[in-house]
Amino acid sequence: MNTPLDTFLSDQALATGRDLAANGTPTVVVLPAEGSCSWCDCDVVAKEHDPRFCAGCPNDAAMAMHIYSAATGQRDWDILLCPGHKDDAMRFITAIVASGGLR
Repeated sequence: MNTPLDTFLSDQALATGRDLAANGTPTVVVLPAEGSCSWCDCDVVAKEHDPRFCAGCPNDAAMAMHIYSAATGQRDWDILLCPGHKDDAMRFITAIVASGGLR
């Protein structure tokens, strides 16, 4: 459970990301995924993992990556990540930013 300080710091990080994106800088904020129970939103019991939306990782999420686009100035994606996929996701987003894809 988040403490009031944790909540304050998370809110400040998200507000900073939003402000940077609104001024033309694409931003990625990674925060602990409090209460998240899976890598994706797939209904694993009913239909397995959907490859269009999920890599099929069975591990619990430990963090959420919040991505702000400079094109919209808003948070465009929230991606849940397990510890084993954090570096992969960061490299992927870095490549998109470097190519100008978030502008």
